[in-house]
Amino acid sequence: MNSTQKTARGPQFDVPIRAAAISSWSDKPGDANLAACRTFLKPGDTLEAVLPGQLSGGGYDMVFVTQVCGFSSLPPKVAAAGVPALCLEPYRGYHPYHAGFYRELRALGGTALPAWLPEDTEASVQAVRRRSALRGMKLLAVEPRGTGVRLAQLQAFDRACRERFGIEIVVRDTDELKERAGRYDDRAADAELARWYAEVFEGPGEADTAYLRDAARLYLAEKEMLAETGAVGITPQDIGAFLTIPKPVTMPNLSYGPLAFEGYLVCEEGDAEALATELLLQAGLGTRPTMSNIYFAYRDRFSALASYKDYTAEMELADCRQCFEDNRITAAHFSASGVLPPEMMVESRYKIRKTAPSWPEQAMISATPKLGPVVLGHLGEQARDMHVEYGEADGHGLGDQYGWYRGRWFIRLNSTREFAARCVHHHYAIAPDHGDHRCLETLLYGLLRMEDGILTNSAPRREKHAMERNWQQFRKT
Repeated sequence: MNSTQKTARGPQFDVPIRAAAISSWSDKPGDANLAACRTFLKPGDTLEAVLPGQLSGGGYDMVFVTQVCGFSSLPPKVAAAGVPALCLEPYRGYHPYHAGFYRELRALGGTALPAWLPEDTEASVQAVRRRSALRGMKLLAVEPRGTGVRLAQLQAFDRACRERFGIEIVVRDTDELKERAGRYDDRAADAELARWYAEVFEGPGEADTAYLRDAARLYLAEKEMLAETGAVGITPQDIGAFLTIPKPVTMPNLSYGPLAFEGYLVCEEGDAEALATELLLQAGLGTRPTMSNIYFAYRDRFSALASYKDYTAEMELADCRQCFEDNRITAAHFSASGVLPPEMMVESRYKIRKTAPSWPEQAMISATPKLGPVVLGHLGEQARDMHVEYGEADGHGLGDQYGWYRGRWFIRLNSTREFAARCVHHHYAIAPDHGDHRCLETLLYGLLRMEDGILTNSAPRREKHAMERNWQQFRKT
């Protein structure tokens, strides 16, 4: 069988939206109001001036509410239609005339989009666009059929994701993946490897030819399954189906590098919850995440060792204490730094490294993560809540003497204790943070209605704490 043509099929969020515009003073908004609405839309978008009663069933993604002043008859109609709304003046800034509308809309369970300044409105429209793009997206989890408990969890998570986000978790069998991979001959595998060395990897690295051919076959099989399902990301159960079986076989981990280069979302260990988190973070931030284990250990005592074998329980406790004292955690995965997408890695290509010492017969893609601000997140198991934390990757702990943890990188948080109190899982999606969180927070907590009280160290929370400190200082003086 020959290799299929490779095309980028990762998530695409630049989709057209359909917006409505209504007025509280007249039948339809005036020209100046409509012109203000259009400044936030793209050429492929649709804007329709309609009567408030036409919102329900109209298929609108959002509504611009114009010429509103205080309390009106509009909030019940907008809330009943279930259409996210924002108020807009011709000068495109917030007016206290809007307060009554927003207050009543929220009380009725409607969705009020932030629109204080033009940049806030722009972020809200962007969040609406990306929320629309999420509907119908699919993620592929490849899991052994014999794991009944995990399959039940995936089915429940799929139902929750469909209901809350419109995202489908497609579950396929790892035996199917292996069977498909077995159809590819050495010629197809070698052709794929030649492309990998030209575009993705520095070379064969530490893996032998037979192993690399198996990895290429698995990649080709994964691409088949991705194309058939239309999924934008994949997470194979690479441990339970390939390693911890009576006769271990080549794990698919090397294939994750080429998939990441093509734009797909990828994470290890069949973690569909982490993969869905990656998708939501990319939708909200516009940057593609990785996934990594997080640890409250492997800090200065570990770094000072000549060999990982000398690490004691006392040293690990001291390093755990250090994490709480200096508000940092350690990230590392599969004797590397995780499946870093190209935009998160220092190098232009991956290395191929054996996953020593734990799995010396297996191999993993390896690259150095870029330092700088990051966003961490993980969905709850029923997709009702999502722990989001802002931090900064500010150091590496790289070196072969560290064995399984040779790919360490350190992330500084606002409060490690607060993070631990809200921690959802030992895996976290980690994305580059460019500093603007308005689209992300509007998407998660406005449009997707994630449960309140989970987001930590957000801009509103920081502002609230700053106001409290200022008020306390004012009282003292």
